[in-house]
Amino acid sequence: MPQTSLTTWLNKPKAVKESESSFSAGELAPVSADSAHPGQRPATEEKQNRTQGKSSENVSVAGSTRKPIPPNVEIRACKKEDIASLKNLTSLLLPIPYQDRFYREIIEDPLTNNITLVATWHDNPIAKDRDKGRLIGAIRCRLLPEFRSTIPQSESDDGPMLYLSTLVLLSPYRQHGIATQLLQILTQRAVNAYGVRSVGAHVWEANAEGLEWYRKRGFREVGREEDYYRKLNPSTAVVMQRKVSVMDFVGE
Repeated sequence: MPQTSLTTWLNKPKAVKESESSFSAGELAPVSADSAHPGQRPATEEKQNRTQGKSSENVSVAGSTRKPIPPNVEIRACKKEDIASLKNLTSLLLPIPYQDRFYREIIEDPLTNNITLVATWHDNPIAKDRDKGRLIGAIRCRLLPEFRSTIPQSESDDGPMLYLSTLVLLSPYRQHGIATQLLQILTQRAVNAYGVRSVGAHVWEANAEGLEWYRKRGFREVGREEDYYRKLNPSTAVVMQRKVSVMDFVGE
């Protein structure tokens, strides 16, 4: 069965109609260097449970049940004043540099801003409104007009896809379920606001832990991109995708 390139869709100049629905940061209940982004190690909050022989909690289907996060954590929209910290975070965690346009779009494009979130840590959770906090993680996505993968037609629904451009989290904060909640919040938002039918990401083929992170959240391999990570050896990316589920239609 021929493989369809996700890169082709990433570079295809099709516009996705922006929903009239708006989401303010106030509607949301609002890491040493590992991340769940392709090419990096993942934010595996369940690692301690596995080593202790305990079952992982709330990871089978993204959007199902949100694991409570500490009151010190705030998940909110990305603001202009966050960009410098976001640049530092991504350069620390990811081997792939991003151009300034990548960050400008977060602030200047309403759609991109709506599918970007940051996670900050407040030493005093009571002072969240007065304290900017430390930026510890972020998720930045794109909307692709449609995605045709190697999934048989009977199993795949054509429609917009939420593509994970970056998902980063400083490793000291991994055990709190923050990366999972960032993904869940944006998936539900994209389903309700833009009608996405699937969520996708590239994962470095040598990143076994990252692949497992996605599989635990309902993703599965639908293809491979040769020479996707040209500066890495091996250079192949695994295309991971999952269809949206009923629980993804639950509002934020």
